[in-house]
Amino acid sequence: MKSQSWQDALGELHAAVGCLLVGEHIPYQQLWSRAPDVTMMGAYGGLYTGYEAVCAAIIRAAANYRGWQPDYQEEPIAAINDGMLGYVILRECVTNMIDSTVRCRRVTVLYRREQDQWRIFHHHSDPLHQVV
Repeated sequence: MKSQSWQDALGELHAAVGCLLVGEHIPYQQLWSRAPDVTMMGAYGGLYTGYEAVCAAIIRAAANYRGWQPDYQEEPIAAINDGMLGYVILRECVTNMIDSTVRCRRVTVLYRREQDQWRIFHHHSDPLHQVV
């Protein structure tokens, strides 16, 4: 398997989120480490530990977007790696073009190198509320 660049990993993340937003969970699941220490604290609540639990949470999250026609916007805040560990911080908003539902979140994704590939080992997101 060819060594994966950091930029390729970020591109795959963006593409996988696009799939998730039309109800397709598999591309996002494929980005994750299979190690037992992976964790997710997603925007829909809960703390999930282990690959199987994280995959189940991803399936549930994808189901929330079935039937959407998403307009996805992201604003990268930071994307840094040291060759072994990396993280991405961003703001994202998705609008359902059918009914104008808008969901905005702040997101942090942690990566580590595993066999020349960048793999997600933690994801944290929650609703992004406007400060008034």
